[in-house]
Amino acid sequence: MLCDVFLMLIPLLAAAGSLAQKKLVPVSAGTFPTHGPLFVALPGGRDRHRGALTFFPALSLARCRALLMHQGRLWS
Repeated sequence: MLCDVFLMLIPLLAAAGSLAQKKLVPVSAGTFPTHGPLFVALPGGRDRHRGALTFFPALSLARCRALLMHQGRLWS
């Protein structure tokens, strides 16, 4: 198990070293600023949207099942 931990560290350190050697790109019209509220809002909105797409279909199916059970019909 100790070897597995160290084997996973090697590619991780290689990727970190590669990123550390990259040169900084000057700010231009094609760069996206990562220090503003828009950078926080976009991933947050994406996560809320993904959560809603996961949760609301189950919620609507539960409501349909409850309505059918109230009418005396069973849904298996």
